[in-house]
Order: sequence, then structure tokens, then C-alpha cells
Amino acid sequence: MNAKGVFVQSARELKRVRSLVMAAMLLAVQVVLGLVASIPVGPSIRISFGYLALSTAGALLGPAVAPVNGALADVIVFLIRPTGPYFPGFTITGLVSGLIYGLMLYQRDLTLTRLLATKLLIDVVCNLLLNTLWIHMLYGKAFLVLLPGRALKNLLQYPVDVLLLYPVMKKVVPLVRRQMLSPV
Repeated sequence: MNAKGVFVQSARELKRVRSLVMAAMLLAVQVVLGLVASIPVGPSIRISFGYLALSTAGALLGPAVAPVNGALADVIVFLIRPTGPYFPGFTITGLVSGLIYGLMLYQRDLTLTRLLATKLLIDVVCNLLLNTLWIHMLYGKAFLVLLPGRALKNLLQYPVDVLLLYPVMKKVVPLVRRQMLSPV
């Protein structure tokens, strides 16, 4: 299926009550993980596990729904526990992350290779490039000064993230998919 077809199919998920409930539940899980399971490592580095819920939304609901979850989660976490001034760039990162997860995982075989590539793409585009740019713009710190520490953090966290992501995608997503498709 081409990209347009994937978006259309994903947008149809918004017409199903089960999909809306699933999107809301995954949003709640992402917010909780963003609040509870978020570990500050330094002034511009934070380890979070909200990606598990966002990647699940991408795999189950696709590229029309997951970006909304990613953006909303950023805003809700900020409203509950702000860690600085609100900056819309981080909301854009949440949106782009959801879009990437949706495009890469929705209606696809969730192989280890696909998960490795998806997480690498998220780490490079969203975590290294976009978030480093937002921190640079927000706090005036030099982009190239921020980049090495953030790259090291992402490099060290990458295998851990994939080790956590793989069982969620291989066990949880198929189970939930069956539940979403079963008759009421």
C-alpha cells in the first residue's frame, strides 16, 4: 500500500469507537510514562519511555492518529509538570515522532530489522536533530556543543530502547490488534 493509502486507512481509524478509545488509552499511558518514567540525566538530556506508547499507537492506529497522540502528550505533560517554558518545537517533535512510527509500523510486519530502523530514524531525526535544535533556540546553547552529549546518550539508550520495544511490538500489538478487530 502506498503512503496515501496508509494515511487514508489510518484516518478511517478515527471513525471507529474502539480506535478512539485505544488512542485515548495510549495517550494516557504516554503521559504517565512521560511524567513517572522520565529521568533527567543532565540539563539538556532526559531519558523517557513514552515512546513505547507512541510506537504502539503508530503500529495500531497509523500515521493519521499517532502524530496527534505525540503532539497532545507533549502539551499535556507540559501542563501537568512544566520543566521550563512551553516551546512548540517539542510538540512538533512529538508530532513527527508519531508520524514516523505510524509510517514505519502501521500495517507492516514488525520485524527486528524494521524496529531497529524505525528507532534509529526517530533517534537521529527527532532526538538528535530536532530536539537539539529546539534546545539551541530556546536556551541559546551552541548546537554543535549540545550534539556530542545528546548523541552519546542516544547511542547508549538505543539498544535498551529496542530491547524494550521489540517485545511490545511482537506480543502486545498483535494481542491488542485482535481485540480491536473482534466483534463486540
